[in-house]
Amino acid sequence: MVTGGTGFVGAHSVRALRQAGHEVTLLVRDPRRIGSNLGPLGVGVGGLDHVVGDMGDTAAVTRAMRGCDAVLHSAAMVTLERRRAAEMLAANPAGAKVVLDAAVDAGLDPIVYVSSTSALFAPGIGRLHADLPPTTATSAYGRSKAAAEDHARRHQVDGAPVTITYPAGVVGPSAGTAAGEMAGAIALQLRTGLLPVADGAVSHVDVRDLAAVHAAVMEPGRGPRRFMCGGHHLTMSQLAGIYRRLTGRAFPVLPLPAVSLRGFGRVMDAVMRVTPVDSVLTAEAMTLLTRWVETDDRAIVEELGVALRPPEETLADAILSLLADGAVTRRQAGRLADVT
Repeated sequence: MVTGGTGFVGAHSVRALRQAGHEVTLLVRDPRRIGSNLGPLGVGVGGLDHVVGDMGDTAAVTRAMRGCDAVLHSAAMVTLERRRAAEMLAANPAGAKVVLDAAVDAGLDPIVYVSSTSALFAPGIGRLHADLPPTTATSAYGRSKAAAEDHARRHQVDGAPVTITYPAGVVGPSAGTAAGEMAGAIALQLRTGLLPVADGAVSHVDVRDLAAVHAAVMEPGRGPRRFMCGGHHLTMSQLAGIYRRLTGRAFPVLPLPAVSLRGFGRVMDAVMRVTPVDSVLTAEAMTLLTRWVETDDRAIVEELGVALRPPEETLADAILSLLADGAVTRRQAGRLADVT
């Protein structure tokens, strides 16, 4: 059973699971998204069972798990709207509790929970690895994932076969209308032709590689496991170089000091506390950008045999999806537009 199976990560994971020979039942809020988001990935939607319901609906979750051997919980609420922060802080931990508890009670194996590097990252932490404790993040999303992480790990301590994955920025071709949270940032970078702060960095993992991890861990009898899925660590200069090679356009990196960006983020936080403005330029976002670290992904290669695509391939496919969706123009996509 898969939650979030019509979202960006979930849809690609359903495709990988089906290709690996698994039968899949979806828990969905809107059945129309099955055809619109899984159909373009070549998933035969006629062979997919589904139950309509929310991850926090115990009855619907239990009904969707009937006849299933394992579960992938990839559903999560993600929003930057401050007026919905309390909703997200309640929804993500509660949803994880409902799904994980029901799966443990039903004796499913494995029980795969999609967490986030946001649940573990803290400034100055060094290389991120899967055995770090949950963070005390300041953002609503980070706190919601850390709280859900606490519950998942309590099941692991009890010996339940819970497997946790930790993706960073998930990038790649869209799944119908689902393009992922990083798509907006990539589109903005292409539209402006600029990248901020020379000593900034990001981590990108291809959504298809993450999906391959989720298919690879669908093996019973392995007990509790955790896998970091950060992908490729890219400095702003490296990212600019990839954009230049793909598009043929220049992408200068602004020589802004990291401390000024973090200060700007604190100013934006203060503004958002007294106005209805919502912005991605928060203090925590600027801290992530300017103090991001590498991730230790060796286990997905050595234990699961999942090789990561080169970032050029991932970003090329993401840009082509943005072009097809009208999020960027042919001029902004540059020479990549010639392949369409």
